[in-house]
Amino acid sequence: MRLLIIVCYLAGLITAQATAAIPDLFTCINKVFASTGDASKRLITPANELYTDARTGEKINDENYPIAIAYAFTTAEVPALLNCATRSRVKPTIRAGGHHFEAYSSLNGTLVIDIAHLNSVSVSSDRKTAVVGAGTRLGGLYVALDAYNTTWTGGICPTVGVAGYIAAGGFNMQMRSMGMAVERVRSIKAVLASGEVVTASKDSHSDLFWAMLGGGGGTYAVALEFTLVLTPLPNSAMLYLNWKNYKDDTAYQIAKKFLEWAPKADPAFTSSIFIYKDQVEVTGWYLGKTQAQLQTLIDSSGFQSISPKNLNQSIVSGNCNTDASRVFGVQGGIFECQPTSPFITFALNAAPDPFTPIPGFPQYQYNETTSAPTVWTAPAWNRLKRKSKSFIIQKDNLMKAAAIKEVVKRIQSIDTDSGITAEWHAWNISGTASQDTAFAWRQKAYAHMEFTVRGSDDAAIEATRTKWMNDLEGYLRPQLGAASYTGYADSKISSNPFKSYFGDNVCRLVRVKRAYDPTNVFTNPLAIPPSVPKGVSC
Repeated sequence: MRLLIIVCYLAGLITAQATAAIPDLFTCINKVFASTGDASKRLITPANELYTDARTGEKINDENYPIAIAYAFTTAEVPALLNCATRSRVKPTIRAGGHHFEAYSSLNGTLVIDIAHLNSVSVSSDRKTAVVGAGTRLGGLYVALDAYNTTWTGGICPTVGVAGYIAAGGFNMQMRSMGMAVERVRSIKAVLASGEVVTASKDSHSDLFWAMLGGGGGTYAVALEFTLVLTPLPNSAMLYLNWKNYKDDTAYQIAKKFLEWAPKADPAFTSSIFIYKDQVEVTGWYLGKTQAQLQTLIDSSGFQSISPKNLNQSIVSGNCNTDASRVFGVQGGIFECQPTSPFITFALNAAPDPFTPIPGFPQYQYNETTSAPTVWTAPAWNRLKRKSKSFIIQKDNLMKAAAIKEVVKRIQSIDTDSGITAEWHAWNISGTASQDTAFAWRQKAYAHMEFTVRGSDDAAIEATRTKWMNDLEGYLRPQLGAASYTGYADSKISSNPFKSYFGDNVCRLVRVKRAYDPTNVFTNPLAIPPSVPKGVSC
């Protein structure tokens, strides 16, 4: 019955013209997969019991029902699958990691082309670059690079896909001294809407290369491979502070101290604060520094003098290798990181389909070979229902103390089961960018703020949490301005989304879109269109 409901719902979303073309689409896809003899396992339609799991990324939702999901295992299959979609007059949606905050990597009435199995990692003989499949998970990339004693300046969430991460700009825990991840991409092998495969770089298709680095990359062309610039990273010192059961204005004092101090600290120190209803955490990564140096830095900050009776845990670890530092960044406080640990490598090595099952539905898994197959596969990453808001505090418009106090008050007012998390990151990146990219906020951003609450199946609770989020947007947006991080896309943002995510780059991005995808083959509700969007003057 559940499958029948899905099929009937899907039928209502698709036009009669598209419905007539679906048999042709499926026939075409089956031909693409014919040589491997596994089309029945790699083409998932609403009639398949695996459909619910296959259509769903990290965010559980009841909004997006694609016509089918096709899993590509080679780069050659991607242009062929795109051709199937365009010939059948069906929009393609490209999915690398499935972490889109609005679940736009699986859209209604489209063919989802999943590229998570394009996860090869090939390191050059001088270990200065690597050609990396666009669907490679970040954790798997790091584990594969470990064998060459080098790495890439990427993020800490192991299940995020490389293509989506680069499309958003790639903020990371080394960026205050080393810059955004998009600054360490040398070239991109990509498929255009026409089906042509090109290599974009500073010397060839330079406008496309620029746009795909932080400009919502997958909506101009489909990335197949990235050539990444590698660098060994030194062992570092890590910080974890935790205040529990705080009272009065403790959370406000810690948050205020963080925003005043952390973005102005030594650029080698990149840090975050997490504010919950009943506790506050501060984590930090002091790149290339010792435990003693980190202790001196923290002693000078004044953090530990704030409500010391509630300071439940204080960890200052030294000599942490990069993998350990990344896992510490996700799971700070669980352990004191060590120079090496089998657990660390295991925790990073994410599978192509890395998520936990959806209760009540069978899970799609097939050929779950990781990019580091000799290492145990990492535990599955939890799926969730989520609401999120993102704000960038700019250097010329710092957040006022009264606003910090009000926001903390709002966090303490929401229901406990909401799982409210305010995750704020120090930015204020030093120096100028090593190469021109479409990421709009590198020079202007002082800090980034993300707020997340759980969704609920209870309509009344869901409405209350939605109102809380909307009220937060209504309060903070006028004070902080439009700037927001496109990696945390928000369809309910109150400012113009194009200006919020792409700043002064919108008009240039429109020109790139018009040049490479004039008929808007690659799109989503928040993507740059081939014509000037409403509310923007070019």
